[in-house]
Amino acid sequence: MFQPHPVMRIKLFTILLVVAVAVPILALADIGDYRAGSYEFHLYFDNDQLFADRDFQFKYDVSTQEYVEPALVTGFPYRGEIINFAGEAAANFKFDPRGGDSSFKTGKISVRAPYVPDGQRAVFYDPQGNPVLTIPVSESSYCNDDGICNADRGEDGRSCPRDCRTSTTMPVPPAASAPTSTGTGGSYALGLVFMLIGVALIGGLWWLFKKRDSGPTSMPPSSFGPTQDKLPTPPAPPSNTTPPSYPLRG
Repeated sequence: MFQPHPVMRIKLFTILLVVAVAVPILALADIGDYRAGSYEFHLYFDNDQLFADRDFQFKYDVSTQEYVEPALVTGFPYRGEIINFAGEAAANFKFDPRGGDSSFKTGKISVRAPYVPDGQRAVFYDPQGNPVLTIPVSESSYCNDDGICNADRGEDGRSCPRDCRTSTTMPVPPAASAPTSTGTGGSYALGLVFMLIGVALIGGLWWLFKKRDSGPTSMPPSSFGPTQDKLPTPPAPPSNTTPPSYPLRG
């Protein structure tokens, strides 16, 4: 069987250790990016009316790019609201579907809005304040305002304060500490689970390599029966003696 060189084993161990540490860190960083991200809605503008662009299967995307309020040159902008599961307007945004071009009447447009972790729908209003379009966004929300802090969904005191400000928490997977109600405890608890799994995998591989290197162990001498060195000495052969004489009879 192929036995890896010691240097190769060290390199393999280092690679596995880096992966085990990097994966949970990248997962947590990804969650953090989306908390400060933005929606990008794919719309169609037609003579002061707004529609969802039918050429897109998904009417919006969630981007890690932070929302920046655009500079508007019109005095009659359109606006929008992100309504959360509690029915509150969690975020507001304004936009100009014409992009400063008064001659633009019909065409595809892209509208950005701030991302809301517990967003349920986006409502768009015309310059007169009339609602003209509603797009659901609940599929991209990991906070659902149900009163329970779901650490496995990424909810914590910063991303979902409505759920995680109480002491009611959902149980986390085994080997992970219970999330706290403040900070990013839920996310770090999930990352700890990934790290423990990675360390256990590395430890198992390292033990397997050491076991292969040690090779088969020699068996101790059997304790049943005498060994070759302790065989009994056979008796000496009889010596050559003169046969006994018998008297002659007359």
